[in-house]
Amino acid sequence: MYLVKNSLRALFAALIPLAIVEAVLMAFAIAGGQVTAPVGVPAPDQIVVFYTGRMAMNAALLFAGHFMLRQWTISSRLAYGLMGGIMAAVSYGIAIRHHIQLAAPGDDMVVTIGLLPTIAGMIGGFLYGQFAGLIQVAGAARVASGEVASGGAERPATPLMFDGPVQVRTSVAGIAIAAVMPAVLATLLPYTLLPLLMNGFEDKSTAHIFAAVIPAQTFLVMLVVTVIPSTIFMLCVHHIARAMSRRRTWEYAAIGAAMAFACMLLLALVVPLLAVLLVPAAFCGAVMGALYRRFAGIEPLPLPEVVIATDPNTLVGADHPSRHQHSVILSN
Repeated sequence: MYLVKNSLRALFAALIPLAIVEAVLMAFAIAGGQVTAPVGVPAPDQIVVFYTGRMAMNAALLFAGHFMLRQWTISSRLAYGLMGGIMAAVSYGIAIRHHIQLAAPGDDMVVTIGLLPTIAGMIGGFLYGQFAGLIQVAGAARVASGEVASGGAERPATPLMFDGPVQVRTSVAGIAIAAVMPAVLATLLPYTLLPLLMNGFEDKSTAHIFAAVIPAQTFLVMLVVTVIPSTIFMLCVHHIARAMSRRRTWEYAAIGAAMAFACMLLLALVVPLLAVLLVPAAFCGAVMGALYRRFAGIEPLPLPEVVIATDPNTLVGADHPSRHQHSVILSN
């Protein structure tokens, strides 16, 4: 029996998607407050306190969910992903109920906005299970591995090894993580334009608001626009690599880069201005392919299905002469 380890490093990794989403929601809350009630930018200390409180609550609930799964001896990645989503939704509900945020969403957007931290929590839970690793429970492990013989005497444990054919798993969570990368990389672009944007405003407080909102807006827009095409793209890359029997990370990165370059080249034939995106698209495809391979893992090749035969005479191999020759009966 295996359980997921207690890992502070894995907890920090799991909080990364939640930290991004919380930052995006806080940026929109600040900007929305300036539109509905322009009373000035909140004090930096107030922003830090609210943000730190939300992240501390997310971390506490995520670790509490991990503790409960350990008590129930559940260690699957799917369970950790669902746990992360549930805990993030609970954290969001507590924040709404007790006003642990800069601004409350509108009555018609509470559920819609809550989907973002829930999805981020699912990715975070998966990341925790991925990075923490597994630990073997001593008592169950000894019985399962045969350390205790029938007479009660202990014998050395033999490690469970497998040298058969393997393939890269089809991982929903791996695809979800890779599909977010175009939005993340596109969000970095506005930061190159922030000095120009800030110099264009006489009111520096307004400039700082736009400096926070523009990257957040870019992330949400690109996420909505690219998540479905990126998911389809990643599925194609994965199945092409599997058909070519490629399993290494750099091979997935190379296939992703080549496929992204080819797709952008086809689009550039229709819209020539897109030719400037050939190299960025190849880089993004390489990152997506490498990320997917990193989080997907491998699995053994499935066995062929059982053959149902009604006539034993038809059970003849493909290389048998009877499969290539035919008997001839001369008729009068």
